[in-house]
Amino acid sequence: MIDLTASYMGLRLRNPLIVASCDLTRDVDDVLRCQEAGAGAVVLKSIFEEEFLVKDALGQSDYQIHPEAVDYLRSRGLLEYAPSKIVKVIEEAKAKAKIPIIASINCQSPQLWPRYAQQLEQAGADGIELNIYFLPVDPEIESSSYEAHHVQILKEVREKVSIPVAVKLTYQFTSLPHLASKLADNGCDGLVLFNWFLEPDIDINNLKTKVIRGKANFYQSLKWIALLAGRIDCELASSGGLNKAEDLVKQILAGASAVQAASLFYQKGLKAIEEIIQGLKAWMREHDFTHIDDFRGELSFKEQELSFKSLGEAEAYFRAQYLKLYKGFE
Repeated sequence: MIDLTASYMGLRLRNPLIVASCDLTRDVDDVLRCQEAGAGAVVLKSIFEEEFLVKDALGQSDYQIHPEAVDYLRSRGLLEYAPSKIVKVIEEAKAKAKIPIIASINCQSPQLWPRYAQQLEQAGADGIELNIYFLPVDPEIESSSYEAHHVQILKEVREKVSIPVAVKLTYQFTSLPHLASKLADNGCDGLVLFNWFLEPDIDINNLKTKVIRGKANFYQSLKWIALLAGRIDCELASSGGLNKAEDLVKQILAGASAVQAASLFYQKGLKAIEEIIQGLKAWMREHDFTHIDDFRGELSFKEQELSFKSLGEAEAYFRAQYLKLYKGFE
C-alpha cells in the first residue's frame, strides 16, 4: 500500500504537496477547497505590513479620539493589531479543516515580525512562514549584514512562539549554504526555496518603469534542494515551477520534504492536485516504493557524494557534467 505521509517543519502531512501562499489561500473557504482537492497543507496568503499602513483612509472625523492618537495610528500604532482579519480566518479554518495551516508574514519593521507571529500562534496556526526579502541596494552595507538580519528576525520570532517556523528565501545570497546553516542553528524548522517577487521592467513607449510578475525557476530550486538536503538540520521545501507529477518526484529525490505550488493551480485549477498525487503514486508503484522516505534525498548532493570512494569526487562529477553539456561531447 502506498503511504504518502510526509514530515515538514515537524508537521505531519498526508502528502508532500502544499498550496503555496497566494490568492487561492486567502480565506476559510479557500482552505477548505484546498483540503477537499487533496492538498497536504496550505500556506495562507501573506500578511504584508504595507497593507496596514494607515494614510488618508483614517479620518479624524471617523473616530472620537484625541488628534495625537490619530497620528499614532497613522504611523505605527495600528500595525500592532493589524492582522485581525487573518486571525479570524485561522480561528475559523482550524475549527473546520484537518490539514496543517501555515501562516505567512512579510514585514519591514523589525518589531512587527515577532508581534505578528505571536498573534498568529494564538489564533491557532500550525506553523509560521517568514517571508523575508530585503533588496541590498546600499553599497556601504556588506552582504553579511543582510544575512545577519535574516537570522536576527528568526531568533526574535522564535523567542515569542513555540510552533514551527520556516523561512522563505530568495536565491540571491553570496553563500546560501552558510545562511541556511545559520538559520537551522537558530531554530529554523524549514526552509522554502525560493521566493519569486515582482520584477522591474521599462515601458519604452511611455518612458516609465513598471513591474511584472517574477517567474519561478524550477531547476534553480531543484539544484539548491539537492545541495542542501541532509547537510543542514532542518527540513526543506521547494517552491516554484511545479507543472506535473514528475516535477514533484524530482524535488523529493533531490531531498525536499514538501513542495509548494501556486501557478499550476491558477492555470488548471485545484483539480491538478489530484492529478499530481495520482502521478506520484503511479511512479512509486512502478519503482516499488511504498513510503516517501524510501526515496527522499536519494539523489541529493550528499547521497551522491557518499556513493563515491573519497570526499570530493562528487564535486568532480558535477563539474564533469557541466563540461559535457558545455562542450557538447559524449
